[in-house]
Amino acid sequence: MYLKFFGLSERPFSITPDMHFFFLGKQQEKAMDTLLYGIKERLGFVMLTGEVGTGKTMVTRALMARLPSEIDTALIVNPLLSVPELLQAITKDFGLAVRYSSPQKQIEALNKYLLERLDAGRNALVVIDEAQNLSFEALEALRMLTNIETDKHKLLQIMLVGQPELLKKIRSHELRQLSQRITARCHLMPMTLTEMTRYISHRLFTAGGQGRVFFDRKAYTMIYSESEGVPRLVNLLCERALMAAFVMESMVIDKRVIKAALADWRDNQRRSPWSYLKRLVFSS
Repeated sequence: MYLKFFGLSERPFSITPDMHFFFLGKQQEKAMDTLLYGIKERLGFVMLTGEVGTGKTMVTRALMARLPSEIDTALIVNPLLSVPELLQAITKDFGLAVRYSSPQKQIEALNKYLLERLDAGRNALVVIDEAQNLSFEALEALRMLTNIETDKHKLLQIMLVGQPELLKKIRSHELRQLSQRITARCHLMPMTLTEMTRYISHRLFTAGGQGRVFFDRKAYTMIYSESEGVPRLVNLLCERALMAAFVMESMVIDKRVIKAALADWRDNQRRSPWSYLKRLVFSS
């Protein structure tokens, strides 16, 4: 609704993981470099963690886009699976048609596939998103899969992506062997105020908002204070700020606009943001 007013080609602060808007900050670049090294060097397990909304999915997608062409991947996005179901999901995503569903047959098929990949000069990676939801049994089964190896190489690389609860599981006594095998660990933190300022500018520029909309210094400070630098929350607040500015017919996102956006953000009543903002602005 505000795109034409601000001269934007698309919504700059959608919370969907659109790689077109990927912001490569220092910690994102460091995380990808570290994880890529572990995968390329066939070190077995690598892990990416971070609080809700810190951009794990975006980093994971960016990482997978950077993978060399000789790395085959299987992506598991729903890890609420039993061990047999998890093994089936992995072999299926690698494109294997395994006749029998027993874990033994799944592992045998996977072993054969991985040896063929090695002979062809290829590598294989399993990426498991929301890995904090894996059971202890499933995590132990994944550890056993990395026992598929030659004298020189791990044949299967596994990347775990999850919330801090995953760290608590990995540190448990039951999973101490798995913890010792995780060779590369990265944890995404919320952005600093400076990073958040660059992040907002990057998304506006990418959406075509060159010079048509301006966030002043106080606006950045207020957004940071409320969001604490968590990208998803920054997006939600900036989206409301653009809506409020549109209603006020202002090209500048200032203190007055952010106060209206925050009022909407904190409103506990069930009403649409649009109707609430109109009521808030026109009654003042």
